[in-house]
Amino acid sequence: MGGVSGDPEDDPPVGNARNSDRAVIRQSGLTGIAAGASVAFGLLLDITIAARFGAGRATDSFFVAARIPLGLVAVVLVVANQALVPAFSTSITRNGYAATSKLVSRIVGTVLVSGAALLLVVSLLAHELIRVTAPGISESEVTTAASMVPIVFGIVPLIAVSEVMRAFLNARYAFIAPALMNVVLSGVAACVILFSPRHNITVVAFGYLAGAVCQVSFTVAMATRRGLRLRPALDPRNRELRAIGKLSLRPFAAAGLNPVARLGEQLMVSFLPPGSITILNYGYRLISAIGGTIFFRSVVVAIVPRLTEAHLRGDNRETLRITGLGMRIMLALSVPLTVFMAVLAKPAALAVFQRGNFTHASASLLGVVLAVYSISLVGSALQRVLLSPFFAKLDTRTPLRNTIYGVAANLVLLPLLTLPFGWGNPNAIIGIALAYSLAQFVNVAHAGYRLRSTIGSPVRGIGRLAPRLVAASAISGGAMVAAVMLFQLDDGLSRGTLLLRTALTGLGGALILAAAMMLLAGKDLSSTWRSLRRQPATHALQSEAESLSGAP
Repeated sequence: MGGVSGDPEDDPPVGNARNSDRAVIRQSGLTGIAAGASVAFGLLLDITIAARFGAGRATDSFFVAARIPLGLVAVVLVVANQALVPAFSTSITRNGYAATSKLVSRIVGTVLVSGAALLLVVSLLAHELIRVTAPGISESEVTTAASMVPIVFGIVPLIAVSEVMRAFLNARYAFIAPALMNVVLSGVAACVILFSPRHNITVVAFGYLAGAVCQVSFTVAMATRRGLRLRPALDPRNRELRAIGKLSLRPFAAAGLNPVARLGEQLMVSFLPPGSITILNYGYRLISAIGGTIFFRSVVVAIVPRLTEAHLRGDNRETLRITGLGMRIMLALSVPLTVFMAVLAKPAALAVFQRGNFTHASASLLGVVLAVYSISLVGSALQRVLLSPFFAKLDTRTPLRNTIYGVAANLVLLPLLTLPFGWGNPNAIIGIALAYSLAQFVNVAHAGYRLRSTIGSPVRGIGRLAPRLVAASAISGGAMVAAVMLFQLDDGLSRGTLLLRTALTGLGGALILAAAMMLLAGKDLSSTWRSLRRQPATHALQSEAESLSGAP
């Protein structure tokens, strides 16, 4: 067979060392820590922008200009994780590293040429693009936003290459370095904005571009270190490249629907008071980073390669076992996280964002928006893991339909939950956050139905865990609400005092959560831990066979 080639000592571990449940949790945890650093730097970048420029017409102009390119970046990330990771895993297993390096090189060449063509088109149509996507902003804002369009669109091909590198590294079971790549982008961008003598909002666009350049340099270096041999290549007729393109069409279309929903939101928000676009962007970015980047993505990138291998073996039982493990991990993360975000979002936003030109009113509204967005966390977590088996077996039709249903629900809910506030009310953005949050559960319902009808239900054991998680989280949340009232966390406290009291409230809530979980589900937790320490039967037999044959 055309097995794995390249440097043998650089091959990923085999047997139960790689595929055990403990390995999934360990890799998810380490990746989550690295992703947490990325989110911290992303938060630093947002705070830097907020403190220097506040929330008003200037920042609205930037976020209008950046809406589509940042949306495209999110699309590329989804395609890389959902299509390229299993494709590269399959290529490495079947064809070896040399052939996979050629495939990656062809993809990179295609991305750069396509990105250059996109940049040329949007540069010519910048003004029209801004007028169509944000009809409610003033003419001066249109001009400012249009001037930044060529700059912010320049990050798209650069980050796309970085995501291709991330997919290759994830396929090699390297998760930590890819999770740190946004540290580079956000750190460089924050430094450019913070230390630039210019006070024009365009410095933010140039900061993002500088960060993207440094990020792609970092990821290429990491991929090269892990065995990638990148060579200039452009071969659009290549059969493997065309297969990858065909495989990516549905994930690209599905992921592309989410920016469409965000554009639908922007169309409405552009008629709201100045600063509304900025606050909504901060809220969406933060909830996506806290949930998706720190916790949820780290679980998915750890289970997708394993699900791919289970599918290649035709092992549906293993697929359900891994998916069920992913669901339990996601629930254990998302249920308490929802409660913590709902209770602490407002005081945390006041403590972190209320500085410089970002006012108390803006920070307070941002905290409320974050609390409403927290409703989406459980739905987002479960959707990701329930769709993972479909991506592992290269079924992209189901995720596309899943996204269509969710986006349709989001767009239907938008006017129903927003218009009652009225156009002149800045609180109308709360309705937009609520529409997004409720639509996530439409995705969960469809994904769960399709998985159950295809290979079976992975929910075994969740019926016992979920109520205990909810109860423990409610106890913790009640204690934190009492602490918020006792500490008067929104009563004109100094920034340092507010930050300290909010942190103590969160720490106390975490301790109470841990105690409540031990009280309500101590035996279940011990049983689960023992099951995680056991080798699955198939992996134990494989390990025994390897030891008998003298395999390393």
